[in-house]
Amino acid sequence: ASASACASNSYQPATAVIITMQQLQLSRRVASSAPVSSRSAPCTSRRLRLGVQALLQQAEGQGVTWKQSVDDVRIKVPVGSEVRGRDLKFEVHPRRLSLRLGGQPLLEGSLTDAGEISVDDCFWTLETDEADGGSSKYVEIVLIKRSMGFNSWENLLESDKVDLTITDKCFLEVSIGGEPAGKIAVGLFGNMVPRTATNFKELCTGSKGVGTLGKPLHFQGSSFHRLIPGFMAQGGDITNNDGTGGESIYGPMFEDENFKVKHDEAGFLAMANAGPDTNTSQFYILFGPTPHLDGKHVVFGRVLAGMDVVRRMEACGSPSGTPTAPVSITNCGVLMYDGAVEAIMDANKMAMMDKLALE
Repeated sequence: ASASACASNSYQPATAVIITMQQLQLSRRVASSAPVSSRSAPCTSRRLRLGVQALLQQAEGQGVTWKQSVDDVRIKVPVGSEVRGRDLKFEVHPRRLSLRLGGQPLLEGSLTDAGEISVDDCFWTLETDEADGGSSKYVEIVLIKRSMGFNSWENLLESDKVDLTITDKCFLEVSIGGEPAGKIAVGLFGNMVPRTATNFKELCTGSKGVGTLGKPLHFQGSSFHRLIPGFMAQGGDITNNDGTGGESIYGPMFEDENFKVKHDEAGFLAMANAGPDTNTSQFYILFGPTPHLDGKHVVFGRVLAGMDVVRRMEACGSPSGTPTAPVSITNCGVLMYDGAVEAIMDANKMAMMDKLALE
């Protein structure tokens, strides 16, 4: 494939562009002044496979981050302070990218599921990281979007992918108006948000004892204090029981892990908060999609069984959020055995049939 030098600003059509540091000495682009959104990615594996990947993979411990504007995508790849430009090799194709250091891959894979780029306009630079006092360096890769404007890339790295694998299952036993209403089985996205999922799981078991505020770290006995039909049921205030309190197993509050899972479906569970990084024990269950909450609240699980119970809770809501009847968590825990979710579905169905028979 033909190579085009960024320094000359003379571009040749090519199916691939291989750029060395020497070709870049005279060329620098001014960063876009448009608003950008940042994303960070944890490491995957050190040994990377050649060939087409769905998205880009990074070497273990690489700590790659990326951000985008309306015109470009900027990837930051940390490297050691001893690295020089001649040690690096960057190769970009319309559907593939590779960055290597001394022959070893730092970042490579496919752009197929990320977005389209203008290959001849892409470039990279080796920069000193001023954030740590200049003791380290990083490679900045700038990918120019082929279609500029409001064309947002959802994913770039393999680690950006949404993983809705259920890692743990819990249950909430609910009463409405003081009468048993059934159980809700909840599946947790532990691969996606492990700390948030663990927080919810341990608050279901009560195994962490008493918190710093002197209240049990346990959902049992708490209520759903806010019910808005068509929106959500909010609960989990284990300290004040009115939405003004709550405490996590990590202390009073803990940070937002990520916002990768969207508020797409009824039955999704997410953390209630009072702003960035203020997660406690409070959570909510969606009655329907709420996209306006995306990027503000961490979604960590979904209802696996008991949506009929959730709908009965919704029927007790009001536009102001004040329940028309008390809705409480009378028992909770972890589902440990196969078939537990199905058993909850059957039990809820039988309870409803018995109630209808009495009426």
